[in-house]
Amino acid sequence: MSSVIEWERIWQSRTGKTSQISSPEYWCKRAEDYNDYIRTSNFDHGYKIKELLMSEGLLAAEMDVLDIAAGPGSITIPFAEVTRKVTAVEPAVEMCKHLEINAEEHGLKNIEVVNKRWQDVDDSQVQGIYDLCICSQALWQFPDIVRQIERIDRASRGYCCIAIGAGKDSESDQMSRMLGIDTWSSDLFLCFFNILCQQNILANVRMIDAVMKRSVKSAISMWELNLSKYQEPTAEQRDLIREHVMSNSKEGFYEKVSKLAVVWWPARKGA
Repeated sequence: MSSVIEWERIWQSRTGKTSQISSPEYWCKRAEDYNDYIRTSNFDHGYKIKELLMSEGLLAAEMDVLDIAAGPGSITIPFAEVTRKVTAVEPAVEMCKHLEINAEEHGLKNIEVVNKRWQDVDDSQVQGIYDLCICSQALWQFPDIVRQIERIDRASRGYCCIAIGAGKDSESDQMSRMLGIDTWSSDLFLCFFNILCQQNILANVRMIDAVMKRSVKSAISMWELNLSKYQEPTAEQRDLIREHVMSNSKEGFYEKVSKLAVVWWPARKGA
């Protein structure tokens, strides 16, 4: 007798703690270093996803886009350059401030910033009004993954798209062991894709290389603030972080390339 793997339960068990300790207040603290990463990387993964979706005919000038958990605009800025409007939902107010500055510097006036958690957005106000709904590298915020997939579906009259890290992050695993913290960096993409299959969503998938380039200061801040979710960093831990960043930096920049799965499917009417 075969057994069905409960992927939804696995997802919930793996993202529950992360979603709790990675609050909007935490991301307000992370806003400066994360914005440094996005700007120094020249919105790398956002432009790559934009080019991919344009080549598939899913992004065009007459479209309205919803960007969920937009951060400082890694997706919002590239997409706003080629579409009618992007509505960026972002819970961390400091991230919103950086997004607005980035939009102004790019001369973009077709961006609406909504300072809310996606979970708090009223479904009746967004149902079926976007041509594309996208969430990039933030799906871990939703332990109730199936419900949120359904809500994203209902908000779209065209397509839904998720960008999510693929493969294990060996560097994060190594740093976690060095710092003595218990984190989980298994492949969330595989779990998510299996959940889609169990929901009878036959999604398209493409893998892209995402470049994270940031200043040494930004990288040190990233690791220290990440550690602070679990404990106050000790002097020894700060030294370990600085040593790691400096040994993996070149000409003042810390750089890493990782795999990002871009997943999309046509919205199911009445989901």
